[in-house]
Amino acid sequence: MGTNESRAHGIPTFSTPENVEKIEYYNTTFELPLRSETTDGQFLMIRQREIPADAAPPFHVHTNEDEIWIVNGGTFRFWIGGSSLATAEIFDLGPGGVVYGPRNVPHTFQSMDGLGDVTLLLSPADSQDYFLNVGQADSRKGTEDHHQLKRIGVHVLDRAPVDGQ
Repeated sequence: MGTNESRAHGIPTFSTPENVEKIEYYNTTFELPLRSETTDGQFLMIRQREIPADAAPPFHVHTNEDEIWIVNGGTFRFWIGGSSLATAEIFDLGPGGVVYGPRNVPHTFQSMDGLGDVTLLLSPADSQDYFLNVGQADSRKGTEDHHQLKRIGVHVLDRAPVDGQ
């Protein structure tokens, strides 16, 4: 992945399904096609395939990063805005759908069919160390990682969605 030629805004990088780095993350595995180091900290790209419904993150807000989700497969439900799951707007998206989540806007998402395949682009790439260091766990239950999230400007506002609610 990548070349040796460094530039002011990062290193030209090529990633293929055969050589992409895979990272254990809670009860899923994600691919890391773009690391912070190759983009001079401007972007982090993650791809998760076959996301189970119970892998949904809690309703949260980023104060330092913008996010873009590209739905590659499956059906996703997104909760955007508001102060809780109950007050957020709900959007259902399938393949080809794109969501832009600017910083300071609360959000979460859930794979509705267990076939979820989504690419996530974060800018800047402030949360890379968090994603790389969570490791494997049975689920996202509890608040054990909330202190880690606060260090990167992410604040949990509500629980993770369950069964689309």
